[in-house]
Amino acid sequence: MPALAPTLKKSYWVLAGFGAAYAIFMLCLTNVTLQRHALYANKLVNAWWVDTEKPQSFGFAKNQVTAFNITTPDHEQLYAWHILPLNVYAEHEVELAAASSGPVHDLAQSLSFSLLKKDPNARLVINFHGNAGNVAQGWRTDTYRSLSSLPNVHILTVDYRGFGHSTGSPTEAGLIVDATTLVKYALEILQIPPHRIVIVGQSLGTAVASAVGLQFADPAAALSMVPSGQTGFAALNASFSAETVKPVDFAGIILVAPFTSLPVLVESYRIFGVLPLLSPLRPYPKLQTWLRQHIVDTWDSMARISTMIGAIAADESRKFRLHIIHAKNDFDIRWTYGETLFQNASSTFVKLTGQEEADVHQQYIEADGGRSAMTKITKDSHGRQVILDLLAYGGHNRIVTFAPVALAVLRAFDAAAATA
Repeated sequence: MPALAPTLKKSYWVLAGFGAAYAIFMLCLTNVTLQRHALYANKLVNAWWVDTEKPQSFGFAKNQVTAFNITTPDHEQLYAWHILPLNVYAEHEVELAAASSGPVHDLAQSLSFSLLKKDPNARLVINFHGNAGNVAQGWRTDTYRSLSSLPNVHILTVDYRGFGHSTGSPTEAGLIVDATTLVKYALEILQIPPHRIVIVGQSLGTAVASAVGLQFADPAAALSMVPSGQTGFAALNASFSAETVKPVDFAGIILVAPFTSLPVLVESYRIFGVLPLLSPLRPYPKLQTWLRQHIVDTWDSMARISTMIGAIAADESRKFRLHIIHAKNDFDIRWTYGETLFQNASSTFVKLTGQEEADVHQQYIEADGGRSAMTKITKDSHGRQVILDLLAYGGHNRIVTFAPVALAVLRAFDAAAATA
């Protein structure tokens, strides 16, 4: 028995060491700069040798991707991609292959811009990626190839400020400015009507997509939910307050692997799907609350979606299609967050449309009673819908490359075309 004492002593010090390291780590996260580095991981690139200015290395055809820059109202330079749909590329392959490659100074002077502008059937996906890296990180290029295989579906995607080749540093207000700038570019410069635009976001990008959706659905309400003291807020406020802005309804907003809000997410979030963040502090709720109160970028998607529905639901002429997709084997952000978002959006939609009975349709896809996968739809008589797809597989990142996401995009465009 005495021989156990040294072993127990070592175990004690090991556990004490882990506890001290955890405490130091959590205290560091109360520092705004360190917190944002951890949240956005914008300098974390999984392959430093990858050149985003050589899209062919990611499996695209020559000049199928055009890299360009856009300038935000607060003068940040954002690096963006325009990806041509494969069927359009095939029609103009000889001309495109013969053109010079590389980033263009002005997309409006490019062949890809011309092909987008002159195509009366052009449809546009505006994609907002998750945290870390750049537009070509991980499964993102697979996503673009999947979506660009749909007929006449062009893609715009951007690196937020501080990501990839873009200037600046990320903040909640700043990323909303970036997303808004890209959408306004599509509406005003590319002149794509909103019923031919689908907004897609994955992970962090779902919070960005929710924010930009509200920004155009109800600018005044959106501005009240943007952190006013952050870089970019003044530019956003000036952009939407200078004149009366007409609300814009898109063909659809698709959220892949979303969360409700950051303070709620951190309670169960596991780093790399393994290391718990705040869950070890469950026996100490006051400490958990104190740490959550120090989160500066809260990204409250649930509140924004509810507000967006509130702006649209009572007006029968307004269009709305929200599609939430989540995998049950997502170990980064649990699928229950997607379900909670759907339930909140669905109940808000039913309440505000004033229907006595909601037209709620639930379809179990698998024979096991929905334990593997399911689809839920809440809709009204005007074709406005809130949809939830729970998939059995896909994980957190790869899911956005799966067929159900492409199908969601296709169905959003088809539904918008039918009611345009």
